[in-house]
Amino acid sequence: MKEPVVSAIVLAHNNCDDTIECLSSLIESDYSNLLVWLVDNGSQDETAKQVAERFPSVRIIQTGRNLGVAGGFNAGIVPALEYGSDYIFILNNDTVVEHDTLTNLLDEALKNNSFGILMPKILYYDDRHRIWSAGARYRYFPPSIVMIGLNRIDEPKYNIPRDLEYAPTCALLISRGVFEKVGLFDDGYFFFYDDWDYSIRVREAGYIIRYVPSARLYHKVSRTIGSTKRTLDFWRIWGQSGGRFYRRHGSWLSAFVHLGYIALRECVRNGWMPMLQFVIGAYEGYRQKIHSYPTLLG
Repeated sequence: MKEPVVSAIVLAHNNCDDTIECLSSLIESDYSNLLVWLVDNGSQDETAKQVAERFPSVRIIQTGRNLGVAGGFNAGIVPALEYGSDYIFILNNDTVVEHDTLTNLLDEALKNNSFGILMPKILYYDDRHRIWSAGARYRYFPPSIVMIGLNRIDEPKYNIPRDLEYAPTCALLISRGVFEKVGLFDDGYFFFYDDWDYSIRVREAGYIIRYVPSARLYHKVSRTIGSTKRTLDFWRIWGQSGGRFYRRHGSWLSAFVHLGYIALRECVRNGWMPMLQFVIGAYEGYRQKIHSYPTLLG
């Protein structure tokens, strides 16, 4: 049987060295029917130039400005699907895959047509025995969506494949059918909550989100967001994303409880000014007009 065509889409905003290491690991993958794409999401360094020189086989898309996480991935997903890809493997540029990561994800994907999203085990780049994420779930108290296994030492209980409620967009294999039925990521989220939003939509469409622990990936953890001091705009945009998420998938009460908890937590950690901006952003996000989700037909 012919191997499915997989397009790996790396999203980059600056941090060229990380991007090169990520692309190098993909190109060394043992999965043969692989196309590699780079979405240069408004980088201000020489990311596109250096990648073009070092990896002539990589297809480069330059957005011209930072479209955010969802918008950046969409910019690569559409042409990759138009090219005829059967699966899309999205991943951040601050990640490194093992040579068999894609092969193991595809092996699991082909077992069940209902597996719409497949997620590898994600470990810390600097501590490869410690888990960053083995999926995510909703926690009722204190209310939040939380990472499974976050900061835990890897152990046998994290080696069991299972279905998930949520999966972060750090690294996901997504079938073509999901995009055709569910549509693209909601580019109204600049960062945060876009992955939780998409997870809900995928499950509501009847697909399964599957955790594949035999596929391993190493994450440098928020190199892009954490590379500069968090401005007040950061907190406001985070709040806007939270408000948007609950406008789509919750109620004013769930928004008040969950986002209020985050605001109080961040006030303790960072002071009242970031908290105030987060609250203003949450109000704006909840109040803004919600349009239909972007589709492949535009």
